[in-house]
Amino acid sequence: AGLAYIYMVAAWGGYVFVGNMIGAHAASLFFLMRYTSKLHRAYSLFYVIGTVGAMQVPVVGWSPLKSTEQIAPLLVFCALQILEYVEVQRRKHKLSALKVFLKRVQVTVLVLLPIAAIAFVLQTQYNYFGPPSARVRGLFVKHTRTGNPLVDSVAEHQPANKQAYQQYLHNVYDIAPYGFALCFLRWSDANSFLILYSVIAYYFSSKMARLVILLGPVASALGGVALGVAADQLLIYPSARLVGSFLPPSLVPEEDDEEDDEEDEEDEEEDEDANG
Repeated sequence: AGLAYIYMVAAWGGYVFVGNMIGAHAASLFFLMRYTSKLHRAYSLFYVIGTVGAMQVPVVGWSPLKSTEQIAPLLVFCALQILEYVEVQRRKHKLSALKVFLKRVQVTVLVLLPIAAIAFVLQTQYNYFGPPSARVRGLFVKHTRTGNPLVDSVAEHQPANKQAYQQYLHNVYDIAPYGFALCFLRWSDANSFLILYSVIAYYFSSKMARLVILLGPVASALGGVALGVAADQLLIYPSARLVGSFLPPSLVPEEDDEEDDEEDEEDEEEDEDANG
Protein backbone atom coordinates (compact mmCIF):
# COMPACT_ATOMS: atom_id res chain seq x y z
CA ALA A 1 0.00 0.00 0.00
CA GLY A 2 2.85 2.37 0.80
CA LEU A 3 4.49 1.74 -2.59
CA ALA A 4 1.16 2.19 -4.39
CA TYR A 5 0.72 5.48 -2.51
CA ILE A 6 4.12 6.68 -3.73
CA TYR A 7 3.08 6.00 -7.31
CA MET A 8 -0.16 7.89 -6.75
CA VAL A 9 1.71 10.89 -5.35
CA ALA A 10 3.82 11.02 -8.50
CA ALA A 11 0.82 10.60 -10.80
CA TRP A 12 -2.15 12.44 -9.26
CA GLY A 13 -2.66 15.44 -7.03
CA GLY A 14 -5.51 13.67 -5.24
CA TYR A 15 -2.97 11.83 -3.07
CA VAL A 16 -3.82 14.31 -0.29
CA PHE A 17 -7.35 12.92 -0.13
CA VAL A 18 -6.06 9.33 -0.10
CA GLY A 19 -3.66 9.95 2.78
CA ASN A 20 -6.28 11.73 4.86
CA MET A 21 -8.87 9.06 4.06
CA ILE A 22 -6.65 6.25 5.33
CA GLY A 23 -5.73 8.27 8.41
CA ALA A 24 -9.41 8.98 9.10
CA HIS A 25 -10.22 5.28 8.85
CA ALA A 26 -7.44 4.33 11.26
CA ALA A 27 -8.70 6.94 13.74
CA SER A 28 -12.30 5.78 13.35
CA LEU A 29 -11.32 2.18 14.19
CA PHE A 30 -10.02 3.39 17.55
CA PHE A 31 -13.25 5.24 18.33
CA LEU A 32 -15.20 2.15 17.26
CA MET A 33 -13.24 0.13 19.87
CA ARG A 34 -11.55 -1.92 17.14
CA TYR A 35 -7.93 -0.95 17.80
CA THR A 36 -5.43 -3.80 17.58
CA SER A 37 -1.67 -4.12 17.22
CA LYS A 38 -2.26 -5.18 13.61
CA LEU A 39 -3.76 -1.77 12.91
CA HIS A 40 -0.69 -0.11 14.43
CA ARG A 41 1.72 -2.14 12.32
CA ALA A 42 -0.26 -1.72 9.10
CA TYR A 43 -0.75 2.05 9.39
CA SER A 44 2.79 2.71 10.64
CA LEU A 45 4.34 0.85 7.71
CA PHE A 46 2.01 2.57 5.25
CA TYR A 47 2.67 6.04 6.66
CA VAL A 48 6.45 5.74 6.94
CA ILE A 49 6.97 4.13 3.53
CA GLY A 50 4.39 6.32 1.79
CA THR A 51 5.52 9.60 3.34
CA VAL A 52 9.25 9.03 2.83
CA GLY A 53 8.59 8.05 -0.78
CA ALA A 54 6.25 11.00 -1.36
CA MET A 55 8.86 13.43 -0.09
CA GLN A 56 11.19 12.30 -2.88
CA VAL A 57 8.81 13.75 -5.47
CA PRO A 58 10.15 17.26 -6.24
CA VAL A 59 6.78 19.03 -6.29
CA VAL A 60 5.84 17.50 -2.92
CA GLY A 61 9.02 17.88 -0.87
CA TRP A 62 8.38 18.50 2.82
CA SER A 63 4.69 19.33 2.39
CA PRO A 64 3.51 16.12 4.18
CA LEU A 65 5.13 17.53 7.33
CA LYS A 66 4.32 21.20 6.74
CA SER A 67 0.97 21.53 5.01
CA THR A 68 -2.07 21.76 7.28
CA GLU A 69 -3.96 19.75 4.65
CA GLN A 70 -1.67 16.76 5.28
CA ILE A 71 -0.93 17.08 8.98
CA ALA A 72 -3.85 14.89 10.11
CA PRO A 73 -2.24 11.58 8.99
CA LEU A 74 0.87 12.55 10.95
CA LEU A 75 -1.21 13.15 14.09
CA VAL A 76 -2.89 9.77 13.63
CA PHE A 77 0.55 8.16 13.28
CA CYS A 78 1.71 9.72 16.56
CA ALA A 79 -1.52 8.72 18.31
CA LEU A 80 -1.13 5.09 17.24
CA GLN A 81 2.41 4.99 18.65
CA ILE A 82 1.01 6.10 22.00
CA LEU A 83 -1.79 3.54 21.86
CA GLU A 84 0.61 0.73 21.00
CA TYR A 85 3.01 1.69 23.79
CA VAL A 86 0.14 1.53 26.30
CA GLU A 87 -1.04 -1.73 24.74
CA VAL A 88 2.39 -3.28 25.29
CA GLN A 89 2.33 -2.13 28.90
CA ARG A 90 -1.16 -3.61 29.33
CA ARG A 91 -0.07 -7.03 28.13
CA LYS A 92 3.17 -6.90 30.08
CA HIS A 93 1.71 -5.80 33.43
CA LYS A 94 -1.88 -7.09 32.93
CA LEU A 95 -3.39 -3.65 33.51
CA SER A 96 -7.11 -3.19 34.10
CA ALA A 97 -9.31 -1.12 31.79
CA LEU A 98 -9.20 1.87 34.17
CA LYS A 99 -5.41 1.76 34.44
CA VAL A 100 -5.13 1.52 30.65
CA PHE A 101 -7.29 4.62 30.27
CA LEU A 102 -5.25 6.57 32.83
CA LYS A 103 -2.02 5.41 31.21
CA ARG A 104 -3.23 6.63 27.82
CA VAL A 105 -4.06 10.04 29.25
CA GLN A 106 -0.71 10.27 31.05
CA VAL A 107 1.39 9.33 28.03
CA THR A 108 -0.67 11.55 25.72
CA VAL A 109 -0.10 14.59 27.92
CA LEU A 110 3.63 13.87 28.25
CA VAL A 111 3.99 13.57 24.47
CA LEU A 112 1.51 16.25 23.42
CA LEU A 113 2.89 19.13 25.48
CA PRO A 114 6.43 19.10 23.97
CA ILE A 115 5.05 18.61 20.45
CA ALA A 116 2.59 21.48 20.89
CA ALA A 117 5.37 23.72 22.22
CA ILE A 118 7.64 22.92 19.28
CA ALA A 119 4.82 23.46 16.78
CA PHE A 120 3.98 26.81 18.41
CA VAL A 121 7.58 28.01 18.13
CA LEU A 122 7.91 26.86 14.53
CA GLN A 123 4.69 28.59 13.54
CA THR A 124 5.22 31.86 15.38
CA GLN A 125 8.93 32.25 14.59
CA TYR A 126 9.23 30.67 11.14
CA ASN A 127 5.63 30.40 9.87
CA TYR A 128 6.39 26.71 9.31
CA PHE A 129 2.88 25.40 8.62
CA GLY A 130 1.22 26.67 5.47
CA PRO A 131 -2.49 27.58 5.36
CA PRO A 132 -5.05 25.44 3.50
CA SER A 133 -5.42 26.20 -0.18
CA ALA A 134 -8.40 28.16 -1.50
CA ARG A 135 -9.89 25.00 -3.02
CA VAL A 136 -9.73 23.15 0.28
CA ARG A 137 -11.28 26.07 2.14
CA GLY A 138 -14.04 26.06 -0.47
CA LEU A 139 -15.02 22.56 0.67
CA PHE A 140 -15.94 23.85 4.12
CA VAL A 141 -16.79 27.51 3.49
CA LYS A 142 -19.53 28.55 1.07
CA HIS A 143 -18.17 30.02 -2.14
CA THR A 144 -18.68 33.77 -2.31
CA ARG A 145 -19.25 35.57 -5.57
CA THR A 146 -16.30 37.67 -6.68
CA GLY A 147 -18.14 39.74 -9.27
CA ASN A 148 -16.00 38.25 -12.02
CA PRO A 149 -18.33 36.16 -14.24
CA LEU A 150 -15.44 34.03 -15.47
CA VAL A 151 -14.55 32.99 -11.92
CA ASP A 152 -18.08 32.71 -10.54
CA SER A 153 -19.23 30.50 -13.42
CA VAL A 154 -16.47 27.92 -13.00
CA ALA A 155 -18.21 24.57 -12.68
CA GLU A 156 -15.90 23.26 -9.99
CA HIS A 157 -17.27 25.85 -7.56
CA GLN A 158 -20.81 24.57 -8.00
CA PRO A 159 -22.27 21.67 -6.00
CA ALA A 160 -23.09 18.45 -7.83
CA ASN A 161 -26.73 17.75 -8.64
CA LYS A 162 -28.68 14.56 -9.26
CA GLN A 163 -28.03 14.72 -12.98
CA ALA A 164 -24.26 14.88 -12.43
CA TYR A 165 -24.33 11.82 -10.16
CA GLN A 166 -26.41 9.86 -12.69
CA GLN A 167 -24.19 10.89 -15.59
CA TYR A 168 -20.84 10.02 -14.01
CA LEU A 169 -21.85 6.99 -11.90
CA HIS A 170 -24.23 5.58 -14.54
CA ASN A 171 -25.76 2.19 -13.59
CA VAL A 172 -24.00 1.98 -10.22
CA TYR A 173 -25.89 5.14 -9.17
CA ASP A 174 -28.99 3.00 -8.49
CA ILE A 175 -27.12 0.03 -6.96
CA ALA A 176 -24.61 1.67 -4.61
CA PRO A 177 -27.18 2.77 -1.96
CA TYR A 178 -28.18 -0.86 -1.41
CA GLY A 179 -24.53 -1.83 -0.90
CA PHE A 180 -24.13 1.06 1.52
CA ALA A 181 -27.06 -0.21 3.61
CA LEU A 182 -25.78 -3.82 3.50
CA CYS A 183 -22.41 -2.73 4.95
CA PHE A 184 -24.20 -1.99 8.24
CA LEU A 185 -25.53 -5.56 8.49
CA ARG A 186 -22.09 -7.12 8.89
CA TRP A 187 -19.78 -4.76 10.76
CA SER A 188 -16.11 -5.20 9.93
CA ASP A 189 -13.02 -3.06 9.39
CA ALA A 190 -13.48 -3.29 5.62
CA ASN A 191 -17.15 -2.33 5.72
CA SER A 192 -16.46 0.56 8.08
CA PHE A 193 -13.94 1.85 5.53
CA LEU A 194 -16.53 1.72 2.74
CA ILE A 195 -19.06 3.56 4.91
CA LEU A 196 -16.61 6.27 5.96
CA TYR A 197 -15.20 6.65 2.44
CA SER A 198 -18.66 6.99 0.88
CA VAL A 199 -19.83 9.56 3.43
CA ILE A 200 -16.72 11.74 3.05
CA ALA A 201 -16.63 11.46 -0.76
CA TYR A 202 -20.33 12.30 -0.99
CA TYR A 203 -19.85 15.35 1.23
CA PHE A 204 -17.00 16.67 -0.92
CA SER A 205 -18.81 15.99 -4.19
CA SER A 206 -21.86 17.82 -2.86
CA LYS A 207 -19.63 20.88 -2.45
CA MET A 208 -17.81 20.72 -5.80
CA ALA A 209 -19.13 18.96 -8.88
CA ARG A 210 -15.68 17.97 -10.11
CA LEU A 211 -15.17 15.86 -6.97
CA VAL A 212 -17.82 13.37 -8.09
CA ILE A 213 -14.74 11.52 -9.33
CA LEU A 214 -13.98 10.63 -5.70
CA LEU A 215 -17.22 8.68 -5.53
CA GLY A 216 -16.27 6.45 -8.47
CA PRO A 217 -14.16 3.83 -6.62
CA VAL A 218 -16.37 3.54 -3.54
CA ALA A 219 -19.58 3.54 -5.57
CA SER A 220 -18.18 0.64 -7.60
CA ALA A 221 -17.24 -1.19 -4.40
CA LEU A 222 -20.69 -0.64 -2.89
CA GLY A 223 -22.29 -1.81 -6.11
CA GLY A 224 -20.14 -4.94 -5.92
CA VAL A 225 -21.31 -5.54 -2.34
CA ALA A 226 -24.95 -5.33 -3.41
CA LEU A 227 -24.48 -7.60 -6.42
CA GLY A 228 -22.39 -10.05 -4.40
CA VAL A 229 -25.00 -10.40 -1.68
CA ALA A 230 -27.74 -10.78 -4.29
CA ALA A 231 -25.75 -13.47 -6.11
CA ASP A 232 -25.09 -15.34 -2.85
CA GLN A 233 -28.69 -15.29 -1.67
CA LEU A 234 -30.43 -15.82 -5.01
CA LEU A 235 -27.97 -18.05 -6.88
CA ILE A 236 -25.04 -19.55 -4.99
CA TYR A 237 -26.73 -20.72 -1.77
CA PRO A 238 -29.94 -22.03 -3.43
CA SER A 239 -27.86 -23.86 -6.06
CA ALA A 240 -25.70 -25.44 -3.36
CA ARG A 241 -28.77 -26.58 -1.44
CA LEU A 242 -30.36 -27.93 -4.61
CA VAL A 243 -27.29 -29.94 -5.54
CA GLY A 244 -26.94 -31.15 -1.96
CA SER A 245 -30.51 -32.45 -1.94
CA PHE A 246 -29.65 -34.92 -4.74
CA LEU A 247 -26.49 -36.22 -3.06
CA PRO A 248 -26.41 -39.02 -0.49
CA PRO A 249 -25.78 -37.78 3.06
CA SER A 250 -22.28 -39.29 3.06
CA LEU A 251 -21.23 -37.02 0.17
CA VAL A 252 -22.65 -33.79 1.59
CA PRO A 253 -19.76 -31.77 3.07
CA GLU A 254 -20.16 -30.95 6.73
CA GLU A 255 -19.42 -27.53 8.16
CA ASP A 256 -16.00 -27.23 9.65
CA ASP A 257 -16.90 -26.49 13.28
CA GLU A 258 -13.26 -26.40 14.38
CA GLU A 259 -12.45 -23.73 11.84
CA ASP A 260 -15.42 -21.66 12.98
CA ASP A 261 -14.33 -22.05 16.60
CA GLU A 262 -10.84 -20.82 15.74
CA GLU A 263 -12.27 -17.78 13.97
CA ASP A 264 -14.49 -17.05 16.97
CA GLU A 265 -11.48 -17.28 19.31
CA GLU A 266 -9.51 -14.87 17.12
CA ASP A 267 -12.41 -12.42 17.11
CA GLU A 268 -12.68 -12.65 20.91
CA GLU A 269 -8.95 -11.98 21.30
CA GLU A 270 -9.19 -8.94 19.02
CA ASP A 271 -12.19 -7.67 21.00
CA GLU A 272 -10.25 -8.08 24.24
CA ASP A 273 -7.31 -6.16 22.77
CA ALA A 274 -9.62 -3.43 21.52
CA ASN A 275 -11.37 -3.10 24.87
CA GLY A 276 -8.06 -3.34 26.74
